[in-house]
Amino acid sequence: MGYPPDWRSHGNADAVEALVRNDPFAHFVTSHTGLRSTRIPLITDFDNATPVRLRGHLNRQNPQAEDLDGKTALATFDGPATYVSPNWRTDLSVAATYDYEEVQIRGTVRVISDIAFFKRLVDDLARWIEPQYSEVGEYPVWQSSMTPAGYVERLFPAITVFELEVQSIQMISKLHQTYPEADRRSIADHLARSHREGARRIAEKIRMQLED
Repeated sequence: MGYPPDWRSHGNADAVEALVRNDPFAHFVTSHTGLRSTRIPLITDFDNATPVRLRGHLNRQNPQAEDLDGKTALATFDGPATYVSPNWRTDLSVAATYDYEEVQIRGTVRVISDIAFFKRLVDDLARWIEPQYSEVGEYPVWQSSMTPAGYVERLFPAITVFELEVQSIQMISKLHQTYPEADRRSIADHLARSHREGARRIAEKIRMQLED
């Protein structure tokens, strides 16, 4: 029996793409300097809807940046998550748990020393992420060309820019799939009333699965 169980594995390419685009602030995990994790925004490049490359950067003083080239790494993208109380099911004897979604991407890191690559990276990050905050005001999408002359050139030596060549992708979707429909509907109804955004997003996903 494998883990996670098959019912938690979500192979839908559209769902993977939506999660890594909507929640690009990932955990970047390495072990070559001891087990370490840093949260950084990562751009995901696709080929026919399949992630083939991640792009990101670290502060050069971060121990993860030391001898990073050629090392293996794991990036985890967190989707919504929520607590689920036994009180929301028909059978109160089953313990509480969390429902959640995430994407795990593993691969090999290649350090990039090209400043033009870094400029494209920060520009792509801004084009990807800033529209998600459009409700706070009408502004042009920030680009590196808006910075003072020489700013990026002075910043570049202080960072380590890299790409991760994707070797495996796994989406985990734990949404009470194995429970009776009555339990799932009850859980979704309770979560939909929560003030927590993650809970409401999980409620919507459970309802969408029930309607499939």
